[in-house]
Amino acid sequence: KSCHFSYFMQYGLKAEPRRAAGFQAPEYGTFVHYVLEHVLRACRERGGVKEVPEEELRTLAQAAVERYVSEELGGLEHETARFRYLFRRLLKSVYAVVDNVAEELAASQFRPISFELGFGAGKDLPPVELSVDGMTVSISGFVDRVDGWEHDGRLYLRVVDYKTGRKTFDLTDIWNGMGLQMLLYLFTLEREGEALYNREIIPAGVLYLPARDAVVKGSRAMTDEAWRKQLDRELTRSGLVLDDPAVLSAMEEPGEAGIRFLPVKVNKAGAITGEALVSAERLGKLARHTGRILEEIGRELAAGNIAADPFWRGPEKNACRFCDYAAACLFEEGRGGDCRRWLPSVKSRDFWKQLEEETDGEDGA
Repeated sequence: KSCHFSYFMQYGLKAEPRRAAGFQAPEYGTFVHYVLEHVLRACRERGGVKEVPEEELRTLAQAAVERYVSEELGGLEHETARFRYLFRRLLKSVYAVVDNVAEELAASQFRPISFELGFGAGKDLPPVELSVDGMTVSISGFVDRVDGWEHDGRLYLRVVDYKTGRKTFDLTDIWNGMGLQMLLYLFTLEREGEALYNREIIPAGVLYLPARDAVVKGSRAMTDEAWRKQLDRELTRSGLVLDDPAVLSAMEEPGEAGIRFLPVKVNKAGAITGEALVSAERLGKLARHTGRILEEIGRELAAGNIAADPFWRGPEKNACRFCDYAAACLFEEGRGGDCRRWLPSVKSRDFWKQLEEETDGEDGA
């Protein structure tokens, strides 16, 4: 949905983009994923993050880093001095992300129950499938982490995705069919998860964790407290969470400074507010919207649409900015099917209003 030609190049022709040597964003993302997964798995074996002292957490993180260097990089001896320097510089960021995630889970009753949960043939759960125009579309993939909380015999699940770029949860993207993976996986867990976890599943939300290079700009005189507050802002989650007081309290018990990790706020009256809050009814309508988008994608695939039609929301936010296939595309507005698809921003209130109208229209039909 971001650009049909780019999709065709990557998944149709399986064209490999040229890569410059160095420890770049994709590798950094793999590195952060690896360290977080191994640290949280080790914590789970020790009874959870709450049972692991701070010094042991750092030891676990260092051990995960050393294992990554050995298993994934084959050691650093053969790397250039610049590569080793860049790698060492990343370590502070990685340790900061590990500390932040551990502090979040220590303040939460939700706990990690699955890592790299697979959807697809031969994986933990079946693929997301639908048939349209004589062809079957099958979607497979992995969820970075699934957190669960048992309450009244039911299992509340939230899907957590580690984002190492500047990606955030964006309703404009969702409306236009992009960034749907997290929601697709959450709704699949709602339908299929009982067989995996032996509990009735209640969807509790999706969260993007910005595990990017957590660089905090400031003076050398910045206090540790000021540094930590700025780091927290860098690592603020985005997404949707179920608007249920018990669920929100289980996700994060407000501290003296209020809510620190969830994308919501506590007002002066003590009520939790924010655009990330979503009712169970709205989640249901969102599930139907994603299903409609999937059918639309299926029809486009069946029709063989490979037009160079990148989404465009301005010079800083568009499908071309970081595209690997610009050298093959040679995009030229108006030539053949080349055209920018301008996507106006959708405000939260308008998004839910349009969703209501869409589902009401389906019910009427």
